[in-house]
Amino acid sequence: MRLNKRGDIGFPEAIMAAMIVTLALTAYFGFFALNAVNNESGPEVRVDHRIFDNLTIRDGEIIGDIEMQLISETERHGYKGISFTCEVPGGLGIKGKSLCIGSMDGKVDSERFLMQLRSSDGRIVPAVIEVVVCV
Repeated sequence: MRLNKRGDIGFPEAIMAAMIVTLALTAYFGFFALNAVNNESGPEVRVDHRIFDNLTIRDGEIIGDIEMQLISETERHGYKGISFTCEVPGGLGIKGKSLCIGSMDGKVDSERFLMQLRSSDGRIVPAVIEVVVCV
């Protein structure tokens, strides 16, 4: 940086110094946030979504026999337990479905996703499915 006769820096040099400080702080906070996220992540837990393909809606209730498939998923991956909840948002009067297999004590990981369910009257209704896995 160049100083003028009075010892002041010019406008371009002041802007450049401010930008250098801003970039350095952005990089610092970016690496800090990345490190904080990586320290808390554990093993990635996945449940096959094809298990829920046979869920349907009949007479205002979500039906489908998925208990055996959830048990086999628990045994295949060595999970302690799986909790499953399926609800239709929007107050359509459709009763949700919940299952809990195994014990739910220990480290828990969850996944929430949307799925379209077929109704007995021909409608396709969006549903929110939440799967909680205990490792």
